[in-house]
Amino acid sequence: MDEIAFFKAIQTGSLSGTYLLHGDEEYSKERAFRQCERLVSDAARDMNLQRLKAPSADAVIAAAETLPFFDRLRVVVVTEMTADEETRLAPYAAKAPDSTLLLLVRRGAAAKTGTLYKTLDAASRVVEFPRCDTGRAVAFLGKRAKEFGVLLDRPTAMHLVDVAGVDMATLENALLKLAAYVGPGCAVTREAIAVCVTPNPEYTVFQMLDRFLAGDLKTGLSMLQTALQSGEQSAMQLASFFEGRMKQMLTAKQLLLARQPEQAVVKQLGGSPYAAKKTVAAAKTCSLSRLRTAVLAFSGVDAAVKTGAKKDTDALLLAIYRSFSKEAAAGQTAEGRIPPP
Repeated sequence: MDEIAFFKAIQTGSLSGTYLLHGDEEYSKERAFRQCERLVSDAARDMNLQRLKAPSADAVIAAAETLPFFDRLRVVVVTEMTADEETRLAPYAAKAPDSTLLLLVRRGAAAKTGTLYKTLDAASRVVEFPRCDTGRAVAFLGKRAKEFGVLLDRPTAMHLVDVAGVDMATLENALLKLAAYVGPGCAVTREAIAVCVTPNPEYTVFQMLDRFLAGDLKTGLSMLQTALQSGEQSAMQLASFFEGRMKQMLTAKQLLLARQPEQAVVKQLGGSPYAAKKTVAAAKTCSLSRLRTAVLAFSGVDAAVKTGAKKDTDALLLAIYRSFSKEAAAGQTAEGRIPPP
């Protein structure tokens, strides 16, 4: 069952038995089981709603077998159950009584090879909440903006998604702050976003990478220093990010040179739509030789640090210089022709 069908079943009150809720979109998943909890009448809530955290299989079975008190349905919400206990629960899960709605809520995506997953999937009782994409996030913001009484046009909504990411809970919190900042009936602007919304790490690092690729080492290094001093990312985390991004850019460049359509390249890269589109756009501005040099430079950071040849920050700075200096941009990639920073 997909999430849309699951939400419809909640509205019609037709749910009973066991369901496994999993997936990377935590906001929608929590919204789903909170709505299920409201299927219990307020008068009998204390008796007919039970939440279990990291329980044993026996505890879950006992809760599910308890009859509802003066109501048609009892709701049991289970979180943080261990893999071993899930396996023990599997034989029972598919035959829980219709008088109970048993929700097994997994953080993140469940392994499809697990016994519990296979048992419930065979009965169409697995509900996946996949990570939100850009289009869905923009639609979500448009709907919530109306509910919050503010104006939000599509380009600004897309910019907010770029800055904050596609996590729905994060976006809702950001929109709440923006609504309070601009006031009822007013428009959310890029300026308001800059004031109210803390950029996600991916956005911040992409902004840094944009500066480096544009040859603006001064601004890029200033952003790097801020990130390191704030503790948002370590030098090794940034080196790993740059290495991964340059590898993705190299792949994108090779696909583009093979005359693959841009949208097809974005799809092949995978990951967040924002990251993939930025990667393809950046790859179009770089030569193959420059990208290969950058991949080699950043892949050498880890070895330089582990062997004691360089401190982590020094190794990162050297890789940045070899990848993004004017000499690197001009194709002068031999180590002897590029002095260390």
